[in-house]
Amino acid sequence: MKTLLLGSTGLLGQAVVRDARRRGVELRDAARRGARIEVDIADDTALRALLDAEKPDLVVNCAALVDMDLCERDPALAWRVNARPLAFLAEWSRASGGKLVHVSTDHYFTGGDAAAHDEEAPVSLVNEYARSKFAGEAFALTAENALVLRTSIVGIRGWDQPTFAEWAIDMVESDRPVTLFSDAWSSSIDVAAFARAAFDMVEAGASGLYNLAACEVYTKEQFVREIARQCGRNLTGAKTGSVRTLSTPRAHCLGLDVRRAEAVLGYRLPHLAEVVASFLQQYKEKSSHEIRHIASHRNA
Repeated sequence: MKTLLLGSTGLLGQAVVRDARRRGVELRDAARRGARIEVDIADDTALRALLDAEKPDLVVNCAALVDMDLCERDPALAWRVNARPLAFLAEWSRASGGKLVHVSTDHYFTGGDAAAHDEEAPVSLVNEYARSKFAGEAFALTAENALVLRTSIVGIRGWDQPTFAEWAIDMVESDRPVTLFSDAWSSSIDVAAFARAAFDMVEAGASGLYNLAACEVYTKEQFVREIARQCGRNLTGAKTGSVRTLSTPRAHCLGLDVRRAEAVLGYRLPHLAEVVASFLQQYKEKSSHEIRHIASHRNA
C-alpha cells in the first residue's frame, strides 16, 4: 500500500515514519521543509498536484498548526492549515477511493474533570485551535473512507524547541521551580503507541471518528510526577496551580474514552506509566546515541 505521510518531520510524523518502516510500508514522506517531498498543505494547488503526482493508496495527515497562541492571533492561518486542506483531502478520497487518516485533537471539552469523553460527547470550542481542528474533522468525515483519530500525543522530537515531554524531563532532572496544573486532564499517549495503533486500525478497515489515546485519564501534574517517579527524582521546587491562569482560553477536561478503538484493535491501549516508560526509553536511546556521536568525533 503506497502511503503519503503529510507532516512527516513533526513529533507524530517521525513516529509514523519509524512504524511504517518497521512494517515495510511503501512510504512517501512530505512536510513543509526537511522531508524528501516539500509541500505546504496550506497551498491547495500544491497539495492537489502532490496527490495527482503520487497517486497514493493511503494518506496520513499529521500536519497541523498546534501553537494555540498563534492560532488565536491568526485565525486565518489556523483555518488554512488545520481545516481547509481536509476539504481537498476528502475530495481526493471520494474521487480515488483512497484511504484518508486524519489526526485530530482532544481540545473539545470543558466539563467533567477526570471524565473520559466518548465520540458522541458534546464539544465546547473555546479557542481558534479547537475551532479549526473541529472544522477539519467535519471536512474529513465527508469522505466515507476517512478515519479521524482524536488524540493527545507526547514524545521525543529532538528539535530546538522542546516538546512537553522533553520540557518535563528537563525540568525533573534539574528540579527547577515549576507550577504543575492539577486541573488540566488528559489521556495523552506516546507517539510510538499511537502510530502502531493507527496502522493497526487501518489494517482492520476502521473508518469514521475514533478516540485513540491512553486508556487512563490523568492530570498534567500526575504526568510530570510519574516522570519523576520513574527517573527516581524528587520535585522539591514544584507547586500546584491552575490552567485557568494561562492567557489563551483552553479546554482542560480532555480525557478520552478509548473503548471503541480498543474493540477494533483487540488490545488495551497504554496506561500513564506505560506512556511515560515508552518515551523515557526513547529519550535514553537518543541521549546515548548523541554521547556516542560526540565521542566518535573527538576520537576522529
